[in-house]
Amino acid sequence: MSEVLSYNEYLLVEPDGTCKGFTDYEGAKSYVNMYYERFIDHKIVKNDYNDLTDIGGEAPRVNICTQAGAETGICKVYKIDDFIKKIESDIVFEEEQEEIISRLIQKDIDFNINDYNLDLVLADIESVDIMEQYGEMK
Repeated sequence: MSEVLSYNEYLLVEPDGTCKGFTDYEGAKSYVNMYYERFIDHKIVKNDYNDLTDIGGEAPRVNICTQAGAETGICKVYKIDDFIKKIESDIVFEEEQEEIISRLIQKDIDFNINDYNLDLVLADIESVDIMEQYGEMK
């Protein structure tokens, strides 16, 4: 297959397989932060807390996020070009390759890796580290 140019440089994969494209690293990182903020807000409302001070400040945020990671998985970011190269080398059927790649190169990516069973393909690609250290370093 010839060289493919993607609108986005990064592909963010949410724990449920939903994908979003980003042109820059900072955009992907910001989205992940907002993803977890919404998750935390939902947990606080669901558990009927007024705010985080109601449950002891910052410690519950860590507990909620740790629980989220254990229960649902984490958001991961990949370079789209690496993913496309892997699809070209691993997926046998050219028609399926073209369909997946055509969806990945769009500006607004509307794609779920689970629809194509691509979780195993992604497992062979190194993700971009977007997680920052939290709390005290020992």
